[in-house]
Amino acid sequence: MPGRAERGRPGGGMVTAPDPRAARAGASTLRAGGSAVDAAVATAFAVGVVEPYMSGLGGGAWLVVREPGAPVATTVSGPIRAPRLAHPEMYDVLPSAPGTGLYGWPAVRGDANIVGPLSVGVPGAVAALCRAHARFGRLPLGQVLAPAIELAEAGHETNWFASSAICGEARLLRDFPSSARVFLPGGLPLRGPSQGPGDPLIQPRLAEVLREIAAGGADAFYRGRAARAIATTVTEAGGLLSERDLAGYAATEEEVSPVAIGPLRLFGPLSTGVISVAEALLLVEAARERGLDPGPRLWARVLSRAFEDRLREVTTAEDGPAPWARLATPEYAGQVLDGWLSGRNSSPAAPGGPRRAGCTSHLSAVDGDGMTVSLTQTVLDLFGSRLVEPETGIVLNDGMMYFDPRPGRVASVAPGAAGLSAVSPVILTGPGGAEATLGASGGRRIISAVAQIIARWRDGADLQDAISAPRVHAEGDRVWLDRRDAGAAADLTAAGFGVAVVSEEPTTWHFARPNGIARRGGAGWAPGVDRMKPYGVGMPFDDRPDLPVD
Repeated sequence: MPGRAERGRPGGGMVTAPDPRAARAGASTLRAGGSAVDAAVATAFAVGVVEPYMSGLGGGAWLVVREPGAPVATTVSGPIRAPRLAHPEMYDVLPSAPGTGLYGWPAVRGDANIVGPLSVGVPGAVAALCRAHARFGRLPLGQVLAPAIELAEAGHETNWFASSAICGEARLLRDFPSSARVFLPGGLPLRGPSQGPGDPLIQPRLAEVLREIAAGGADAFYRGRAARAIATTVTEAGGLLSERDLAGYAATEEEVSPVAIGPLRLFGPLSTGVISVAEALLLVEAARERGLDPGPRLWARVLSRAFEDRLREVTTAEDGPAPWARLATPEYAGQVLDGWLSGRNSSPAAPGGPRRAGCTSHLSAVDGDGMTVSLTQTVLDLFGSRLVEPETGIVLNDGMMYFDPRPGRVASVAPGAAGLSAVSPVILTGPGGAEATLGASGGRRIISAVAQIIARWRDGADLQDAISAPRVHAEGDRVWLDRRDAGAAADLTAAGFGVAVVSEEPTTWHFARPNGIARRGGAGWAPGVDRMKPYGVGMPFDDRPDLPVD
C-alpha cells in the first residue's frame, strides 16, 4: 500500500498526517475544492479529535504557508502563552532534585509546572488555525470543520497507539475525575484492537465546541462558552488562566524570508525549533566546505552545539530584532567550525539533565495549484496538563513546562510570554523546482530529526528514504544512536560522548515522528511518513485517499 501512495501525480494535492482518519479529512477538503490551507486546517482539527493526547483545541499551533513560486512564506503562529498573572517566582523550585521537564530544568514541587492547573497556559491553536483559514481558505469554515465534528460526535475506534499512550499516563489521568471519565471509563484505559475492534472514543462535548467554532470562528472559542468553562475550571483548581487571558489572545502572522543553506532555501518560524534546525544545517554545510565527514560524530557535535546555543541564547521576546538570529547565519557557522578545527571548544558541554520526549502532531498539505503548508500543533506533554475541562471535553495544555522555573534566566516565566517551543514546521525549496514540506513530533527530538532528514533530502535522497534512514540525537555529552548505526558507537565514545544504542519501536520516542511531502522537477508529489507509527496519506484524486496504518 505505501508504494501506491508514493507515486503521486503532477497537479494533484496531498495530505500527510499522523492518523489515516485525519488524512481523510484533509483529502475530502481538497476534493471539495479547498486550498492546501483548508486541507491543513481540516486535518488539524481532526487530529485533535483522534489523538487528543498529542494536540487539540487546548494547545498551540504553528503554520508555514507558501504560495506557488513566492519568494517569501507566511507564518501563522498560535503559541501557548503564560497567563497575565504568571510571574518568575510562581513555582517552588527544588534545586537539589534531578532535572525534569522538556528542557531538564530543576524540578518543581509537585511537578506543578507539568501536571495540573498551574501548568496550563493560554491556548493558541484555535486562533492560529482560524486566522490561517481566513487568510488562505476557499471553503466555509463550517465545511472545513465538518469531518472533525463527525469524528468527535459519532466517535472513532481507539487504535493501539492511543491505547498505549493512555496506559502510559493512567496513573496521572486517574487523579483528575474529568480526565478519567474520558480515557479511563470504569477505571480502566480505553482498549485498542486485539481480538476485536478497539473501544470507541466518543466526545460529544468536544463536538459541541467544534460546532461553535464552525459557526463563529475563533471569537466563539475565546470569548464564548468554552472560554468561560476553561477559565472557571482552571482557576477553581488553583491555576492562573482567566477569561481575560483567553479574550485577549491573538495569533500572529508574519512574512518570512528564507534561510539559505547551501543549495536549499528554508522557510519557517525562527522563534521555534526552526532556529536550531537551521543552525545545525549551516554547521554541517560549513563542515562540508572544510572537508569533514558528515557522519554520526559530526552530527553529534553539531546537535550538541545547537542545543547548547538554544538554551543559552534563544528567547521568544517580541520587542525587537532577536540577537540570537545570528545563530542561523553562515558567518556564525564558520566561526564555530574554525574554533573546532583549531582545538577551541572541542569538548561537548555537560548534559542538561533528563529529557522528556514531548508530544505533538505534525501534518503537511499541498494543493493542485502548488500551495504548500507545514503545520505542527501540540498540548506539549502527553495529555498536556492531564486535565480535561469537563464541560467542553478539551485536553488542556501544560505549556508552562516551556519556561525555566527559576527567576532571572533567559527563558524564565513572564506574563503573556510565549514558551520556547521545539516545533519545527518547515517548507524547503531547491534547484530544479525541488520543494518539500516537513515537520515532526517528539519534543526536542524534533530538531535533530528535521535537520537530518533535510540534509539527506538535500543530498538527493527521496523524502521517504530520508525519513526512514538511521538518525542520531545528541545533547551535551550524550548521544542516542540508532542500532542500525551501532558501528559508530566506538568513534563517538572516543570523541567524548556517552552513547546509548537504541532501537526505535512502535511506541518509543528516541528519534521523533516525522512526515512530509516533496517533489523534484516535474515529478509528482510524494509523501514521507514514519511507517512504524500510525499515519495517513490522503489524495483528492483517489477513490481511496487514505492510507491505512502500515
